[in-house]
Amino acid sequence: MRNLPESFPENLQQTGRNEISVYTGELTTPCIIKQVKKIKNAFPALPSGFYDILTDRIKDLNFSDERFMDSVNNLIDTCIYPQPTIANIISWDKRIKLYNYQEIVALVDRHGEVVWTSYKAVKINGFKSRVYASVTDIERYKLPLA
Repeated sequence: MRNLPESFPENLQQTGRNEISVYTGELTTPCIIKQVKKIKNAFPALPSGFYDILTDRIKDLNFSDERFMDSVNNLIDTCIYPQPTIANIISWDKRIKLYNYQEIVALVDRHGEVVWTSYKAVKINGFKSRVYASVTDIERYKLPLA
């Protein structure tokens, strides 16, 4: 996966938790064509209207090429029903959990000072206050330290 940029306004999701998607970038027509062909080959019984709706949904949800490719590969690897649903594809995402200061303090209360070696403050534009991420995620996705 590519390094994550400092700004994620299109990837921020307000779900009561601070999370960001690891996927960034554009969705291109060549990628859509290639992945639709892959789905057609893997699941030939799907109706043609399936692909029109799928294409609309991935565009509306701001998928990137990388996220669409990963979601199609995941679908092929894990679909146990005779036919997949659009939800099987569009629900795929990899997200990073971000913690606010109060959440980190609560972790320190439960687990001790060692928490400060496992979580560091990161600079993510779009968040009004300081947020923290696990050191593992910081290293994996090259998040900028605050």
